[in-house]
Amino acid sequence: MASTVDIEAGLSKFPTVKTIVGSYTSQTKSKTSQAAEGGSRLGEFYAIQFYPFTKPGIDPVFAVVGGLETIVARPHDQKGIEVIQFFVDDGPIDEGLCALCWTRDKETGDPLLAVGGAGRIIKILNVKTGKCIQTLSGHGDELMDIQLHPCDQNIIASAAADCTIRIWSIDKKHREQPCLMVCAGEGHRETILSIAFHPSGRYLISGGMDHMINLWVIPEFPDDPTDDPIQLIYPHFSTSAVHSNYVDSLAFYGDYILSKAAAECKIVLWAIQNFNSKVPPPPTSKAPTTYEWKETRSAFGGSFERIMQFDAPATEPFYMRFGLFAQPFVNPILMMGTITGKVYMWDLAMIEKYAKGGGLGNDRDSASATPGESVTGGKIKRDDVGDIFGKVKAHHTLDIPKMRGHVRDIAFSGDGSYVVFCGEGSNITICKR
Repeated sequence: MASTVDIEAGLSKFPTVKTIVGSYTSQTKSKTSQAAEGGSRLGEFYAIQFYPFTKPGIDPVFAVVGGLETIVARPHDQKGIEVIQFFVDDGPIDEGLCALCWTRDKETGDPLLAVGGAGRIIKILNVKTGKCIQTLSGHGDELMDIQLHPCDQNIIASAAADCTIRIWSIDKKHREQPCLMVCAGEGHRETILSIAFHPSGRYLISGGMDHMINLWVIPEFPDDPTDDPIQLIYPHFSTSAVHSNYVDSLAFYGDYILSKAAAECKIVLWAIQNFNSKVPPPPTSKAPTTYEWKETRSAFGGSFERIMQFDAPATEPFYMRFGLFAQPFVNPILMMGTITGKVYMWDLAMIEKYAKGGGLGNDRDSASATPGESVTGGKIKRDDVGDIFGKVKAHHTLDIPKMRGHVRDIAFSGDGSYVVFCGEGSNITICKR
């Protein structure tokens, strides 16, 4: 794959190093992504992610996908960004890639990439050898998101425009039937755009074009190979009341949920009432059915609690994702890109520190956050969280040179020392604190 690299270094208030790599000529994407862009465009990256298994002291490696290209790169003191591996998909030009996640081979330790898009197939790429080692097929329409299980490197989840979520195993013993579970039935009625695992691995949330957010309980999977994937018909929680447009970005923040929808220009922090990951989940038989229509259905009792909202103007198009850095003992950071190349930043530790009651956890271990402890009703420096329908403005805004279009995705390195952005114009921006 030929590429032209344009490198420019600069400074800003947040990073000490900023580098932009651009001028890649990617192919057009699929029908859904073209709709997200308002038409067909060339040269757009849709998803970016750091390799999560990098050891301390080693420069982090990240991957980005868009068009038919998968690019693997790392920071470089002189070059800014060094491309160390790239792949060109062998599918048709109009079946580009928009989703990826990292994992690794448990036997050899080789880094692996799961990539997918309009071609409906997930391809497992060995970054060390440069070969495609496995394909996962089963979705009936284009893939929109792929996520790695937080506790098992052999398990990944995928969401697609066929309104289903599939859980896959890349373990060699499941090679004949790699699909372990299908979440379908009464979950989503339109394209699923985003999924996210709870840190425990026991729960998965999903959001889609039907404005729905669902929470699925992930069962224990059998060790032995099976020909019949588990069929999960009903989620344990479902609501269309949090957002009024396409839900395209989700993340767990402890037991809280961060979510964003197109056209709303905000990120919402909210909680499922009575949800507590420290206790066993309700059995599958307790999952609420759809026999009686309700805007919110929950196996945990009650509904949901809206906690606060983050103001994010100029983020109207869908398929633009926020980035969250939330590791124990480190200040959590939330970031969101815009259609003009700017990136908003919120220091969640600032909000936690000054919010009355500190209900989001604490500065040292944000993963301990548990719903039910009120953070509303108190005032903090620069932010008023007393009004749950008010919006917390960004604590800082990055203005990225040359990136004047959509910032599609944001990713943090494992220790939070680097953050990368990708989007329109095939630009990749990397910042170092």
